[in-house]
Amino acid sequence: MASKTNVALIPWDAKSEAHRRWLYKQRVLCNWDWEKVEGEWKEKQIKGEKCMYWIVRQFNDSEGTDSHSDDCEEVLHDTADSINGVPRKPSQEIFVPIGHISLDSKNKDAEMVGLEIPSEGVFWIKSFFILQSMQGQGTGRAAMDAVEDMASREPLCAQSLMLDTVTSKHQMREDFAMSTYGAVPKIANQDWYGRRGYIPIKTVPNYYDVWDANGDRWDIEIVFMRKKV
Repeated sequence: MASKTNVALIPWDAKSEAHRRWLYKQRVLCNWDWEKVEGEWKEKQIKGEKCMYWIVRQFNDSEGTDSHSDDCEEVLHDTADSINGVPRKPSQEIFVPIGHISLDSKNKDAEMVGLEIPSEGVFWIKSFFILQSMQGQGTGRAAMDAVEDMASREPLCAQSLMLDTVTSKHQMREDFAMSTYGAVPKIANQDWYGRRGYIPIKTVPNYYDVWDANGDRWDIEIVFMRKKV
């Protein structure tokens, strides 16, 4: 069932200092991969290997405009001149992002796992983040609806979407959840994606090095999931 919350996806402009600054601050809030923004992610976005999009909430006339700006005092403009290596004409629209999500055409780390997936037409959902103040409002569902719809069209023309996440049995363990999330989730990521039609294809132990806020390392299983679009 589609979400009643509406969001738009606007490409991240890796050439823009303001765009990079926003993404860095949101990754710090996420506590994951902030150090990749200025180097690896910038380069991959420009090359077209990474397709990072801002998640922007849309409002109807009665609701007004989105003035949400928890992590930065400035607004952004739609200035990205390409996505997936394909030129685009930026709208120059002003917006304030509430999160971000990426579709990656390559995942070199996963190549070592031996997944049975097509060699072409596959994009990886990565770096999915929504500001905590905007969670629990159907925003995540709306963002995934938008991503899946957009991914199947030009310029991506995806045939399959892939993702990886912590297995349900590990994510819902109270000791692990309290140490890493601060609370036990209402629903495990694997189950949430499963409801959206993502099928588990392989489980791999210790695929990521997972550390909690106390500096303790956790041995966990990661499940790889696939959905045809």
